[in-house]
Amino acid sequence: MDGLAVVALTVISILASLFWYSWIFKNSKPGTAPYPPGPRGLPILGYLPFLNVNLHHQFTELAQKYGPIYKLKLGSKHCTVISSPALIKEVVRDQDTIFANRDPPVAAIAATGGLDIFWSPYGAYWRDMRKLFVREMLSNNNLQASYVLRKEEVGKVVRDVSRKIGRPIEIGELVFLTELNVILSLLWGGTIDAETRDRLGAEFRDKVSKLVDLMGKPNVSDFFPGLARFDVQGIEKEMRGVVPGVEEILDSVIDERMKMVAADGGESSAERGKDFVGILLELKEQEVGEGSSFGLTQIKAILMVI
Repeated sequence: MDGLAVVALTVISILASLFWYSWIFKNSKPGTAPYPPGPRGLPILGYLPFLNVNLHHQFTELAQKYGPIYKLKLGSKHCTVISSPALIKEVVRDQDTIFANRDPPVAAIAATGGLDIFWSPYGAYWRDMRKLFVREMLSNNNLQASYVLRKEEVGKVVRDVSRKIGRPIEIGELVFLTELNVILSLLWGGTIDAETRDRLGAEFRDKVSKLVDLMGKPNVSDFFPGLARFDVQGIEKEMRGVVPGVEEILDSVIDERMKMVAADGGESSAERGKDFVGILLELKEQEVGEGSSFGLTQIKAILMVI
């Protein structure tokens, strides 16, 4: 019986493979350009079982075998890998509007609703968000206005290092924490006092680390969209459990800034340092674009991605 079972399983596997490849061939649209070359992979799973941890090394090896552009079928999704500088220029600059859309993972949609700059589809809304981020938040005037906040964070690090003369310092950790603290200070450093900022910063780092971890986890729902409704790995459910904690912190900071604006008191924004929360709330009061909306939901989505 064991021998018959093995034979039966082998025959079924062969028939399934033939059916799968014939289905792919029959459903290819006439007149369309063929897919570039690439490894075949397995039926249904594609090349997923053969991916290793060091993807950049593996992709380089595949490029040496199949050329600067090749295809990978990952689950039910067709992916194209490019490794030539000329092709990359073609995709990200010359044909940018064609390739601008992202394929957002389930975790990203659960985190931001697809309303942030990174995952929203190309269109009027995305162009408005990019304009806000690049032309307004990262303008020379606003970067200069936030100089006080950056200077304070770097000054803290210098003072901390000076107190550790003669003791070893983990440079990698020091640089990482410095960058993180600078970003948090740019988010809301001019809105809240130093003690509250440090407390919220610690809570925010913890929650965002979980959020980033969930974003980076391989999710079967991303490779097989038909299974997304079942949330097999529970990643979407876990992400929806993390997001309210992040939003609660953002809400508290936004509320604090709105109270400051309503009171119209205290130190000026130049003295306080202009943070991104303040910039976004100022932009919220302006006309963003015809037919588009920009409210607190969009502000929180942008802040989470930053």
